[in-house]
Amino acid sequence: MKNGSLQDILNQVSNGTRQLDWQARHKIAIGVASGLEYLHTSHSPRIIHRDLKPANILLDDDMEARIADFGLAKVVPDTHTHVTTSNVAGTVGYIAPVYHQTLKFTDKCDIFSSGVLLGVLVIGKFPSDDFFQHTSEMSFVQWMRKVMTSEEEDPNRAIDPRLMGNGDEDKMLLVLKIACFCTLDNPKQRPNSKEVRCMLSQIKNSESY
Repeated sequence: MKNGSLQDILNQVSNGTRQLDWQARHKIAIGVASGLEYLHTSHSPRIIHRDLKPANILLDDDMEARIADFGLAKVVPDTHTHVTTSNVAGTVGYIAPVYHQTLKFTDKCDIFSSGVLLGVLVIGKFPSDDFFQHTSEMSFVQWMRKVMTSEEEDPNRAIDPRLMGNGDEDKMLLVLKIACFCTLDNPKQRPNSKEVRCMLSQIKNSESY
């Protein structure tokens, strides 16, 4: 893919050698959600990716997102609700906590990872970023959740400073709310991939006033 991975591009943005505006990031978010919806609902049998992260999101000439690297992916027969694995697979920071505890992987684990990915697109930092080691939460997801829900916090703190001032702050905060929804502790409370794609599309279609 001409534009490499989302990880490559976000690293270039951090280094100041590239820009990635909100419209481009939102398009990537919708592309990932659409890809996940296809894997979870349109493809038969269902496919659970198990390693959704910026390095596995490739971007074509038009900056359309493509989910790649199915090395850890599992096919789930229609009669099954989950896959049980003998060891934890995936990437730290993107793995749902319940998977660590039970070794049972469902499509809601992919949703958790996609929520982290949405957070990365808005916050502009990876879960592995040193920044989160110096917060009281010591966790990307916990920090994001606190900033978005605490009355003492300014939620704009969670927006990548490079994106501020373009009038899209409200939309970015809505995407962060979806990210928090996707990363809820209880998998049953998380949305499914179609709901995530629909919510992101609605934000795109809503006008800022």
